[in-house]
Amino acid sequence: MDQRAQVVSRHEPSRFFLLAWFDAFAHRLPFWALVVVILISNIGGTAFSFFYNTQLIVERILTPSQKIGFWDHAVPIYNAVAWPTCVAAIFYVLWPLMRCLGQLRRGEIVEPAFLEFCRRRLVNFPIFLLLLNLIGMLPGAFIFPWVITAKGGTEKADDIWLHFTISFFISAVFTTAQTFFLLQSFLTAYLYPDFFKVTRPDAVPGVINIPFTLRLVMLWIAIVLMPFIGLLTVALTIDRNNPEHQMFAVGVGVASALSGAAIFWLVGRDLWGWIQQQTEATEQIADGNFDIRIDQPRSDEWGRLTNNFNDMATSLSQAWDSHETLGQLVSPQVRDQILHNNRGFDVSMQEITVMFVDIRGFTTRCASESPQRIGELLNRFLTLAVRAIEGNGGYVNKFLGDGVMALFGATQPHPDHADFTLASARELLIRLRDLNAELVAQGQVPLVVGIGIHTGTTLVGCFGATVVGEEGQPLIRREFTAIGETVNLCQRIEQLTKKVGGPILLSEFTRSCLRQSWPLEVVGPQELLGSPTPMLVHRVVTA
Repeated sequence: MDQRAQVVSRHEPSRFFLLAWFDAFAHRLPFWALVVVILISNIGGTAFSFFYNTQLIVERILTPSQKIGFWDHAVPIYNAVAWPTCVAAIFYVLWPLMRCLGQLRRGEIVEPAFLEFCRRRLVNFPIFLLLLNLIGMLPGAFIFPWVITAKGGTEKADDIWLHFTISFFISAVFTTAQTFFLLQSFLTAYLYPDFFKVTRPDAVPGVINIPFTLRLVMLWIAIVLMPFIGLLTVALTIDRNNPEHQMFAVGVGVASALSGAAIFWLVGRDLWGWIQQQTEATEQIADGNFDIRIDQPRSDEWGRLTNNFNDMATSLSQAWDSHETLGQLVSPQVRDQILHNNRGFDVSMQEITVMFVDIRGFTTRCASESPQRIGELLNRFLTLAVRAIEGNGGYVNKFLGDGVMALFGATQPHPDHADFTLASARELLIRLRDLNAELVAQGQVPLVVGIGIHTGTTLVGCFGATVVGEEGQPLIRREFTAIGETVNLCQRIEQLTKKVGGPILLSEFTRSCLRQSWPLEVVGPQELLGSPTPMLVHRVVTA
């Protein structure tokens, strides 16, 4: 699988209230859409309070003179003070954020201190509005009964105070909870992506977060406790034999149910969307795409979990890069064995077959060709050599400039390692024949190689050094390889091809280990440095 198939997963927010036109409006003018959302939420709470007050209190409890006090004095005074004050406070808080958003969207440089101030204010805005709603609505529980009794008399004053207190308290809690959850969803969908492209909301100094447990308590109060109190108050005060009172009770029940359902839908929709994002992203991780990211910043506990997921994905991506880089340095086979064995490769004596490959006259060729051309040619040769070696179970241990050292039976022990080596050498020549045909067609000199093969017992494992770093910590550098006379003699057999011809020479011991029949011819005993007696060498007959 292509590990870079998906760099970033941007989960676009679902349409607010499922209205496409509002979604487009909110993306284009998010702060004006935010004001609309706040006003609609508060108008809904005010409408519920007005319905509740007029039906349960004004029409049933107040005297005619008290009704005049309600309609002519309490309602105008309260609305003339509360609404303009709250709207002015909202615009006062949002104005710097609107300026900052304009700068961000125009690509202008925003002063860091001002940007941090706006980020903090944006994250804390739901809490500010929560307090503003309570401050704006709860005083109605005092203003209305005070004005009504002052202008219309104190008859049934206790009932008036009690019912208006309950009414405004229920309305304030409903409206506050509803607005709070609306804002959390709105800000996450439409404003956080602009303000938090390079930082996280929870990393901004001075941010106030309401714990998830407290939000659950708010949710319970809004959708369970407040409807219960409202319905209980109605049940204790209405005349059950009066159809109008019965319809009023039904209306209160329906309004409470709808308001609670709306709040629960907002919270559930937000949670469900977050779960879907996490599910999709974790499935991508399971499929091996470690570059997946959830690009929807949040300031709550879910946001911190999202940040932790992104940090985990980053670590996995870095680990995978290291995994792939290690596979390029030591081959995937050795890499996997090292990673699955805590001790790495222990040094041991093994019988293996070693193969050396060298391009003849390549140094002279380098003197007459451009570096780019030499580099390209060498890469093409090494590529075909690696394919021939690894395709036959071998391990490319070293690139020796214009040559290769390969081990067979070291990383994957197999009794046929000598046959695999010979098959690899013959396949390499076949692949080289195709490359040479292309070189001749391009007017270049074909490549000539010498290949030496020798089998024997040698030390195989990880060898290296431990040095002390600048901070005093041990630094270990290791290499998986084979050392010993088997390796040295193999390289000398490869050099022998210059003297007796080749292109493939192998030792007598390798011939004795072959399990298949191969076309060979005896070259004869040859003097090799490191061998106490002349070594019998064979040449592979090639077509």
